[in-house]
Amino acid sequence: MSVPHLGGDPNANLYAQLKRDVLDRVPQISAVEFVPDDIEAKQLRAIFDPGRLDPPTGPESPELTIKWYRQDPDDWFRINYTDPNTGFHAGWHQDEDHPDLGQAHFQYSTADTEDRWGITFKNEE
Repeated sequence: MSVPHLGGDPNANLYAQLKRDVLDRVPQISAVEFVPDDIEAKQLRAIFDPGRLDPPTGPESPELTIKWYRQDPDDWFRINYTDPNTGFHAGWHQDEDHPDLGQAHFQYSTADTEDRWGITFKNEE
């Protein structure tokens, strides 16, 4: 079940910068697209070329999806990696899905196991 973000709007400029400065430079990624399109840009989807992954996982393309809302006092985001070949999923979320873990958490699942734990960030300026 998905908990909606608290408010704010997706930041198309943030997505464009993340696409240009990070995802377009990863050699294992074959395509990066705005979802649903570059006008609305509610999330980013990066598609991995399965032939460039080492070790190989299979013929289908794994995906990385990023959904990020800028808001005060803390941003709301979900970053998820899914590999359809192995059934592996990992996500780094800052949302309200698991209040027992705190504001931010990491989770993963495979065919036989699933786990999640809270994480904290410390800004050192």
